[in-house]
Amino acid sequence: MSANQISSTRNRTERAIVTAAVRVWVRDRAATLPQVAEAAEVGRTTLHRYFPERDGLLRAANEHALEAIGGAIAEADPDRGHPLDAMRRVIAALASASDAIMFVFGDQSRVRDAAPEPDLPTPDDPVIGLIRRGQAEGVFDDQLTAEWIQQVLWGVTYTAFEQVERGTLPKFDVAATVTRTLERGVTTTAGVRPEPEPKA
Repeated sequence: MSANQISSTRNRTERAIVTAAVRVWVRDRAATLPQVAEAAEVGRTTLHRYFPERDGLLRAANEHALEAIGGAIAEADPDRGHPLDAMRRVIAALASASDAIMFVFGDQSRVRDAAPEPDLPTPDDPVIGLIRRGQAEGVFDDQLTAEWIQQVLWGVTYTAFEQVERGTLPKFDVAATVTRTLERGVTTTAGVRPEPEPKA
């Protein structure tokens, strides 16, 4: 076996372990390394050879999950087309990264650990960029900050995945449900009270 083949095998094995860790820990944060090894279909010895400590695998799983989320957003191409269409593509893409989102946002310490240092420049956030573009074009509410709208997006998406796990929302309805909630809010036109007439 050549050096390239060995390296490729190692990369596939490591990726299988990390992917399994995300999948297992999303559903049971107390799951053991042997349980992760079983889900990855590798032996315990093999897992320990790649990740001797649980913390090391946790860090690798966190990085993998963040990359999966970033990759899903990038594939949605949020810079292209009408902001509403772009946001719908982003939502659909996020629906395909449910395990990664549940893993990262289910534990706020992981979100904090993943945040850049205050003194370091923050890379451009494509979702924030999309929201600001939509606000500039009059599509999204410019009375709200882009950061607030993004947090609402994450919160509604995460809640939808929770409902899927509980069996109260079909997985194929996630994108449509999140999109409807963001675009329409929680009231119907009939349920919106008219603005009061100004007093003379």
